[in-house]
This record gives sequence, C-alpha cells and structure tokens, in this order.
Amino acid sequence: MMKKTPALAKITRPRTATVLARTRLFRWLDRARRSPVVWVSGPPGAGKTMLVSSYVERRRLRCLWYQLDAGDGDVATFFHYLGLAAGQSASRRRRPLPHLTPEYLAGLPAFTRRYFEELFARLKSPAVVVLDNYHDVPMDSAFHGVIAEALAKVGK
Repeated sequence: MMKKTPALAKITRPRTATVLARTRLFRWLDRARRSPVVWVSGPPGAGKTMLVSSYVERRRLRCLWYQLDAGDGDVATFFHYLGLAAGQSASRRRRPLPHLTPEYLAGLPAFTRRYFEELFARLKSPAVVVLDNYHDVPMDSAFHGVIAEALAKVGK
C-alpha cells in the first residue's frame, strides 16, 4: 500500500465552500482562457485568490496550485515544491520531476525548458497552473527568468 503524503498549504488550492460565485468575472475568465496565459492583478485583499480558486472549482478544472512567497526566490526551492505539486496534479503516477541540483545551475534555461516540457506533458488538458502571490518573489531573483522560460513553453 502506498503511503499518502500530507497536503502542503503551499501547493493546495484554497477551498471556497462559502464564496459567492462572481458570475461576471467568471465570464471574463472564460473568454481570457482562450489565451494560454491569464494574469489576474488587483490590490491586496481584492479577492484575486478566492476568485481564481472558486473559478477553478466551479468550472471543474484540473489545477496545479502554487502559493509563492519570498523563499521561492531560490529557484531550487521553487522547483522542489513545484515537483511536489505536479505529483499531486498529474493524471497518472510517474517518476518525480528532476530536482535542480548544483550541476544544472550553469544551464538553468535548458533545465527549465526540459522541466516545463515534462510538467506540461503530465497535466491532462484542460488544466490550469496558478502561481498565486507572484509579487512576493524578490525582484532580483533568477525565478523571473525561470518563469519567462516556462511561459515560452505554454501553448506549444
């Protein structure tokens, strides 16, 4: 029998049992999903997280949820937790995604491209990847380059 690991808040979509459906914004998200990338922004406390979480729930979309924080400025940390999230979201059991170890750092763009090719191949369509609180990652982090490489793979 396989042992189930406990869910981590960092990679668990917030539950929305008592959240009011925001029908107008849901329609906007429906139209926006025609594009491979959707960016939701607004002031703190505006309800972005609950909007996206309730949308995913109401539309019954497969979702890889990732709650970013300042610690994700370390790209090895980001890849580690993203791999855990992928393990929860994948349509079938597979070997874990690779860890970003020191020997890959010199070729970070190539590692990133291969990592996201494999990640996107594992997600059964239609699926969404949510990077919540992107603004919490330090501006000088290599993380932003990683995301640029990942976005280049979206829709391909």
